[in-house]
Amino acid sequence: MNSKLSVSTLLININEYDKLGDFHNMLSTAQQLLAKDPHNGEYMLYQLKALEGLGSITKHLSTLENYANVRSTDVTAFVLLYRAYIERNDIGSAIIALAFALSVDPNDEECLNLLISVLKEVDPKYTRVKINIITTPRIGHLACEIEPLFRQKEGEGENHCLYLFIYGGSFVANHYLFNVLKGMAHVIENKFLFNLFASRPTLLDDFFYAEFPYDLTNQLRGVPEDEINTNGINNLVDIYNKHPICTEIPSSDKDKAWSLLSEYGIKKEDKLVTFHIRDSAYLSEKFRQRDFSYHNFRDADIATYLPAIEYLIAQGYKVCRIGADTNQELAINSPSYFDFCVNRDEKNGDFLEVFLIAESEFMLASSSGPYGIAAMFDIPTLITNIAPYSGGYSKYGRYIPKKIMQHGQLLNFMDVCNGQTLSPDSEKPILLTFSGETFSKHGISYIDNSVEELLEATIEFEKIVKDKIIDATFTREQLAHQALLPENYIYKRSNIVISDCFLNQNKELFC
Repeated sequence: MNSKLSVSTLLININEYDKLGDFHNMLSTAQQLLAKDPHNGEYMLYQLKALEGLGSITKHLSTLENYANVRSTDVTAFVLLYRAYIERNDIGSAIIALAFALSVDPNDEECLNLLISVLKEVDPKYTRVKINIITTPRIGHLACEIEPLFRQKEGEGENHCLYLFIYGGSFVANHYLFNVLKGMAHVIENKFLFNLFASRPTLLDDFFYAEFPYDLTNQLRGVPEDEINTNGINNLVDIYNKHPICTEIPSSDKDKAWSLLSEYGIKKEDKLVTFHIRDSAYLSEKFRQRDFSYHNFRDADIATYLPAIEYLIAQGYKVCRIGADTNQELAINSPSYFDFCVNRDEKNGDFLEVFLIAESEFMLASSSGPYGIAAMFDIPTLITNIAPYSGGYSKYGRYIPKKIMQHGQLLNFMDVCNGQTLSPDSEKPILLTFSGETFSKHGISYIDNSVEELLEATIEFEKIVKDKIIDATFTREQLAHQALLPENYIYKRSNIVISDCFLNQNKELFC
C-alpha cells in the first residue's frame, strides 16, 4: 500500500478502476483512502462498490455496519445489512434493518415488499413489526418493560404485530429472569443495532417503535422524565389491575428449584415469605464507574426488620431473604430464616431468586427492583420504607412510607400528594424528585420506618393475606384516604393502599 499518494491522486485512480471494473485495485485504493479518513462516507461507498463487484459484500458485516453508522440516513446501508443478516440466518436483525430503512424512506417499495415477505415467512399472522431496546442492568426495569407490555397485548387479544427487543450484550441483573422474558418475547442480541438505536433515538420512526408501558427509553426520544414517570405508573397500575398474569415458570424448572431448596430444608408444602431490603451495595458493586449515592435515601436498615421476621417465623413461615449484593446482615439464628443474599448460590442464585418470589405467599420489601418480579407473578407485597412518597403498581399489596422532614418539621403527606414542591422557589414536585443530593439542598430528609411501624404493618398484612381479603377489603380509613387523593396523583387508581395501622398512628400527616 502506497501511503504517500495524495488524496486527489487516489481519487483519480479509484475512478479509473471503477470505469475498468478493476475491483481488486478499486478495493485497495479505497482502503488507502480510508486509512487517511476512516469515517468518510464517500470512501466507504467506494469500498462497498468494490466488494459488491467482487461478490463478497455480505461477507464483510463489520464494514457494512460501519457504513450504516456513518451514513445512517442512506437506505442502501440498511438494505445491505438486511442481505448480510439474512445470509447469516439472523432474521430478527434483518427485519430491524428494514424497519430502519423504511424509517428513512417510507415510500421505498423494495424495502416494503421485503419486509412484508419476511414477516410472512416468520408467521403469516404478522402484518407489522415494532422494536425497542431493553434495559438489563437493573432488575426493576428489566421486570417492568417487556412483561407488562405483553400482559396488556395478550389481554387485549393483539397478535398481528411482531415485537422485537434489542439486547446490546451489557450486564444482566438476573439471567434467569432474562431467559424467562426471552421465552415470551423475541430478543435480538445485536450490539451494533442497540448502539445505533440508542445513539440516534429518533431515527426509528414512531410507526416501528414499541413503546413500553413504563418506558425510560422515551427520554432518548425527547419525552420529559416527569411525564414518563407519571404516565408509566398509571399504565402499570391499569395493566396489572385489568389483565391476567402472562408469565409462568416451566414445570421442569419448578422441579429443579424444589430439589435445590430441599438441600436447605425448604419443602414444597412450606409457607414462604420472600424478604428484600434495599441498601447501597448492589449499585456500588455492579456500577463502580458511576456514583449512585444520590439514591441512598431509599435504603433501609435491615436490623429494624428483626421483630417482623421473628413474628412471621412464629406464624409458621419460612422467610427467605433474596438479593445479589449487600452490606448488611440480619442477626437471626433460626432454621426458618434463609439468607440467599449473603449466602447466594453462585450458579443458581438468579434462578432461585425469581422462583422464591414467584412461590411466595407474599413478599416483604422496600421499594427496589425485586418488587418488579413480585408484580410479574401477582405476588402480594408489603412495600416498606418508601421514598419519595408513593404507592405501588402491582395487583395486590400495602405500603408504608418514610416520613419526610424539612428544616425540622414533618411534611404533610397530602400536601406532597397534591404536588408540594421542593421549596417555594422550585417548580419540582417532591413526589417526582429522585436525588438525595437535591433533597439535601432543600433541607429535606427521610425518616426510616421504626421497628414498631414495620412490625405492626407486617402483622396487619400477614392477616389479610392469610384471610385472602387483600384484594377485596379496605378499611374506612383507607377508603377515606384514597378519596382525598387528588385526581392527578399518579397512584390514585392503585389497589396498593397504605397500611391501616400507619394511617391511624399518623392521622395528623394525612389531613
